[in-house]
Order: sequence, then structure tokens, then C-alpha cells
Amino acid sequence: MKIFVIGAGFTGMQLARTLVLERNNVVLIDNDPERVRYASDQLDCTVLEADGNNLESLEAAGIASADALVTLTADDEINMITCSLVDSVYPRIQKIARVRNYAYYTAADVARQRAKSAMPASRPLYGIDGMLNPEVEAADAISAALEHGAIGSVIELDADFGITTLSIGEGSQLVGMPLAELSKLDGWRYLVAFVESVDGTTALPNGRTTLAVGDQIGLVSRLSDISQLVAYTKTPQTQLRRVVVFGADRVGSLLLARQQRKQHVSLWRRLFGMSSSDVYQKLVVVDRNPDLCHETVERFPDVRVLCGDVTDEALLSEEDIFSSDLLVAASGNYELNLVTAAYLKSRGVKKTIALTANSSYGDIARKLGVDVAVPMRGTVVDSIRGRLRGGRVEAVHSVCNRRFEIVEGYISPKSPVVGKRLQDVMDLGTFLVLLYRTASGAAYEVPRGGTILEADAHVVLITHAGDTRLVARFCGKE
Repeated sequence: MKIFVIGAGFTGMQLARTLVLERNNVVLIDNDPERVRYASDQLDCTVLEADGNNLESLEAAGIASADALVTLTADDEINMITCSLVDSVYPRIQKIARVRNYAYYTAADVARQRAKSAMPASRPLYGIDGMLNPEVEAADAISAALEHGAIGSVIELDADFGITTLSIGEGSQLVGMPLAELSKLDGWRYLVAFVESVDGTTALPNGRTTLAVGDQIGLVSRLSDISQLVAYTKTPQTQLRRVVVFGADRVGSLLLARQQRKQHVSLWRRLFGMSSSDVYQKLVVVDRNPDLCHETVERFPDVRVLCGDVTDEALLSEEDIFSSDLLVAASGNYELNLVTAAYLKSRGVKKTIALTANSSYGDIARKLGVDVAVPMRGTVVDSIRGRLRGGRVEAVHSVCNRRFEIVEGYISPKSPVVGKRLQDVMDLGTFLVLLYRTASGAAYEVPRGGTILEADAHVVLITHAGDTRLVARFCGKE
């Protein structure tokens, strides 16, 4: 694909680097000469100094032959206008815009849904095929981890299945056992998707792979079985009764809104005799910005709000923050999030989640004892990549510091794997098929070697990052 990326900031650079790795023809544009100079030295793609919202500049760079346009400047209006401008002349080009302003994002989403209902075949709103809000993407990722007890990052694939990253603890019966023998364990019905060893090496496992204390593994299972996975791995687990959220800005506010809705659902469950594990007795927010604190009090009257510095030892001691079950560090200061999560974990907080700048902080967070690190920019890049793959690819999720990627998609009727048994197309060490669902099937299943691969079946693959040829082999090129 030929893809134009407007904006050579950190996210633009990370996206361009990933797209180049996937063998796309990338044109990166920015009007800052220093950024252009740096990007030219770092990336093997065309880098131009120009105004991305100037149609003449885009046409001179070859936008007419582009397949997609992604706008990632710091200005929401420029991102949206650029997409609209290109759409007016080149409507066939796929256009994706990052929009940080939450009011823009929500208003556009409402308008898009209404337009789709009234005129299903109408052009996309503002000419934008996909609009992404970084805070929404990050809040969704944090919520998924929080929903399952902050035991590790969780990729929810549908309402039933997911991939959970867990650490192997002391006393785990998995230690030293080859993966081929795990099926002998009573009740074991799970698949190990990847292994990140305690020494930092990563691998797609095979039957001979053995696990050690401190290794992190990705386990494919039903979401309802996560507590059983914890029992196998001996990952420390805590009932989240007292949760502290550091940061009352957009991500923190979205998290509070999500938890408030979940608590209302839990209340109804209790009233009708159903059990629930996601009810918090105490929810505390800490922020030093008085305006944000006031807004939080107004919106969430049941939440205790502390207006102060999270690094203030006196405040933390007075409010007994150190005895909390979970800290979610979700402020806009990513470095402070990491430091705060690590420090409070060392002082007694049982579980911590930290919003970080990018995926490269994952290894650091792990060594500091942070339970879950959510990369703000990484979630945006993965969301964009999933949209750019298009066609029969539904979503892309990076794992192991972006060394591997999990791809959700449909098998193309023209794929060479159609009609073959899984064991006949497997290439150990190159990829794994984690989940499979026939076109007429209602639920996923973990495939076996004898599973016959059918056209239009839904598959979840894990492969090395950037291996688009493998994905095309299954899902085809649209």
C-alpha cells in the first residue's frame, strides 16, 4: 500500500516505522524542519517538509496514487480539514484522523451514526473513514485490565475469549514442564500464545518449550477462566475493594465513567441475586489541578476526590493510600505515572496499572514491579494498523514490546490454506493459529492439528511483527 502520514511526531514516527517494516510505501510529511531532518535519518521512506493540509503539496508528493491517508498532527482541526480536503478530490482514498478533542470525537460519532441510519450509502462524515481518540483507546485498554483484576494485560477478542499476559510465580506447577505435557494437568484446556522469558528473550512456543519462574506468557482462554489461569501460574491476585486513580483528566474521567456504569450493573445483579466481583467499596481520585478536581466532584459525587500532589508523602500517609488494593496512574505525565506506580507498589499498594508513552516502557515497568503498563501511543498505532489492513483483517494487537502481533481476520476464499488441515500448513516458530470459528459457527474454539480450514472462517493468528505476507496467505489482499 502507498500510505501518506501527516505529522512526524512520536506517534507518526512509530506508525511510519511499523508501516515500512510491513513493506508499505510510506510518505511522511511535516512542516517542522527539525522533525523532517530527524525522520529522514531514522526512516527508510520518503520524508517531506511541507504543509500537510496543502492540496498542491500533497498532489506534488503523489497523493493521487495513495491508498490511505493518516493525519497525526498536534492540531485536531488540521487533521480533520486535511481529510476533508483530500476526500473532496480523491474520495477512494481511505482517510484516518487522530482527534484528541473529546467533544469533537463524540459529536462526530453521534452524527456519523445518525447519517448511517438515514443514508447507509452516504459518504463518511467530514470525509473521514476512521476517527481515533487516544484517550478513548487508552481508557479501553486500562478498563480491560482492571475488569480482570489487574493481573496482567488482557486482549478481549470477543465477549467470551481473550488473551491474558500472566507472570509465572513461585510454586507454579507449570515451571519446568514442557508445553506438550500441559494437557496432562487436571482441567487444562488453554493455549500458550507467546513466552517472554525472564532474561528478556521472546518466542512463539512449541511443545518442547519449558517455563521458568518470572517468565511472562500469553494464555488463550475464555475470559471466565482467568481465575483458573491465575491458579495455574500462581500470579498474585487481589480483590479490588479500594481503587485509587491518579489523574482526573480525560483518561481518568473516562475510567470513572466506565466504572460507574459497571457499579450500576453490579447493583442490579445483587438485587436479583446474581454475584459480581467488580464492586468497589472505595474509589479515590488524586489530582493537583483544582479545576479538574471540581469537575470530578460534580460528575462523580460518590467518588472521593483528593486535590493534591501524588508525590506528597504526608497526603499519601494521611489518606492511607499505601493500603489500597489498586493504583491506576493515568495522568498525562507518563514518566510520573511509571514512577508513582512503582513507588506505591513498593510501599504496599497491591496492584498497579500505569499509562505510559509507548511500548518500549513495558520492559522497564515490568522490572519496576508495575503489574500492567498501557502504552498510549502504541494503542493508537495498533488501532490505525488494524484499520489500514482493512478487508478481511479486523484488528491488530502488538505484544512483547511489539515483537509479535496478534491478528484477527477472516480466511479468504482464495487462500491456499482453504480445505487443508491445520497441521499441514503450520510452520512452528513462524506463526500459530490461536482461535478458529467456522463461518456458520457461533463460538470460537482452540483449533487442533486436524482442524480443516474453511473459507470465510474467522481466525486469530500470532506472528512476528510485520509479517504481512503470512497474514495475506490466510486473509488475502483486499
